[in-house]
Amino acid sequence: MDVSLPAIDAFVEELMKQKFGDSRPDEATFTAIKRELTEKLNQYLTLRTIEMISDTNPEAITQLSDLIKTNPTPEQVNTFIGNYVKEPDILVAQIFADFRSLYLGVKPEQSN
Repeated sequence: MDVSLPAIDAFVEELMKQKFGDSRPDEATFTAIKRELTEKLNQYLTLRTIEMISDTNPEAITQLSDLIKTNPTPEQVNTFIGNYVKEPDILVAQIFADFRSLYLGVKPEQSN
C-alpha cells in the first residue's frame, strides 16, 4: 500500500467524507481537521511500525528512532518498513484499516 503524501491525503479525505457525509464543515474547519487527522495518521503509522518491527527485529528500533528524529516523510517511513517487514503492503494496509476503524468508531471485523 502506498504511503506517499498524495496517498495519505486521499485516504484522509475519504475518511472525512465517510465521517461527515453531507454535513461537511466549512472549508477552514475542514482544512484544520484534515491537517490534524493527517498528523495523527502519521503518528499512528510510526507507532504501529515501531510495535511491529520491535517484535521481529529489536535492533531496528534504534535505526527507526534515528529516522523519527529527522521528521521523516511518509515515503521515508515506507522505505524503512520495506527494509524490515516481509510484506510491507499488508502491514501498511492493516495499519490504515485499524486507523479507519478508530476514527470512524467502528469495530473491526473479527474472524473466528
